[in-house]
Amino acid sequence: MYNFSKKNIEFRKLTSLLLLFFLLNAALTGCDSAEREQELSDHQVSNGDVVSEIHAFMNVNVIPMTSEEVLENQTVVTENGIIRAIGKWDEVEIPEGAVEIDGSGKYLMPGLAEMHGHIPGDSNSQYAEDVLFLYISNGVTFVRNMAGHPSHLELRERIERNELTGPTILAATPWLNTDIVPSVENAEEVVQRFKEEGYDHMKMGGVPRDIYIAIAEASRETDLPFAGHIPLEVGLVTAIEEGQTSIDHYDRYVEFLVADDAGWNGENPGFFGSAVSGMIDEEKLSKAVEMTVEAGTWNVPTLSLVEHLASPEPAEEMGDWPEMRYMPNDVVEGWIRSKNNFKTRDDFQPEATDKLVEIRQRLTRELFHNGAPIVLGSDAPQFFNVPGFSIHHEMQMMVNAGLTPYEVLLTGTVNAAEYAGTPEEFGTVQENRRADLILLEANPLTDISNVKKRAGVMVRGVWWPESEIQSELDAIADRVN
Repeated sequence: MYNFSKKNIEFRKLTSLLLLFFLLNAALTGCDSAEREQELSDHQVSNGDVVSEIHAFMNVNVIPMTSEEVLENQTVVTENGIIRAIGKWDEVEIPEGAVEIDGSGKYLMPGLAEMHGHIPGDSNSQYAEDVLFLYISNGVTFVRNMAGHPSHLELRERIERNELTGPTILAATPWLNTDIVPSVENAEEVVQRFKEEGYDHMKMGGVPRDIYIAIAEASRETDLPFAGHIPLEVGLVTAIEEGQTSIDHYDRYVEFLVADDAGWNGENPGFFGSAVSGMIDEEKLSKAVEMTVEAGTWNVPTLSLVEHLASPEPAEEMGDWPEMRYMPNDVVEGWIRSKNNFKTRDDFQPEATDKLVEIRQRLTRELFHNGAPIVLGSDAPQFFNVPGFSIHHEMQMMVNAGLTPYEVLLTGTVNAAEYAGTPEEFGTVQENRRADLILLEANPLTDISNVKKRAGVMVRGVWWPESEIQSELDAIADRVN
């Protein structure tokens, strides 16, 4: 689906030598040390796509995600942002000058993916960079952005060149609506333009059925996938038939499940089907699963999107969660107002919301266990979902829905890499994979909450120990508030 270019090792070696010459020359000419510290972290020397530091995780337990197992007492060596060697701790040669990281009693797993994330536009570049760090501070090293802006193309390239710390980005187009695609006749030209501009996929929003089908046809012609929402008049069946790559939030599944004799006229289904959640024909669920599996359509559940709003916990208490300190006050206040406003809606009362949560949990369980492709996504920042932190809420909700910790981790690692079309680049701890890693204090296969117990995160070969992560998080909290 998507192709990421391979790094040329010889070019990296040459540019590393050029960078070394530059740094030595800067030192001889009295380059200010504070400026150098700003340019170079304690663990990174970068120029273009070069990360020259070598790291060795010593005596660590590896969760490779190639199977449900733990490889004990391993040494993992990374260089130039790539995993170079893995083996028993006493059998792997440690390169001279490598930064050794004590992994005794700890667990090393692949970085996670947020497959429905949002990155701010260019109105506040510092806020955008802070959001990128919030992701990686929680081990989210890959983000499928679902709120497109032209500035994200530059962010994506800066991250790939190691000029900016952040997760690898799949860049979405702006939300497709009638302002972007006003008519069927415009669809092909718009899609072609987005392809030429370098977007990775299109974010489907709200368009009439005929424009939706025209976009789908142009998508197939240009090989630019589209994903996201399903317009009400399009519906689940047409979206699957037209090749929508992913359905996010289980959009239009609930409407499809409504019983034929329920008397619903097809209008006003409420928030993701909340108004019709009590009209479900249980026998239709197996048909929905069958269609999804047969078509190979991906789903991004974003369980937390609904469950945060439906939970009995008061909005004001949720606004006091520790991670809220990293979001601007006006954003958190907006979430509190939204949750309180939802309580007043006729279609979002306790009985309806409880049923909606139950349906979404069952969809997660039935789709996954019947072989439908699912990826991890929380829709951050949205409704008390702080980027990075929200992925932990989402994973726990998926476990509550009936998946094992390993199955949940699959959706955020191996499955995400398969969705991106680059399973050889990330998603597992194997040689020649990108060095996107999380070092944990406890085993996440026994308890998914252990993913929060970080000792550090490595993103593109750059090592962030937990102490440095916390220092940067404190700086973000000071900036936003």
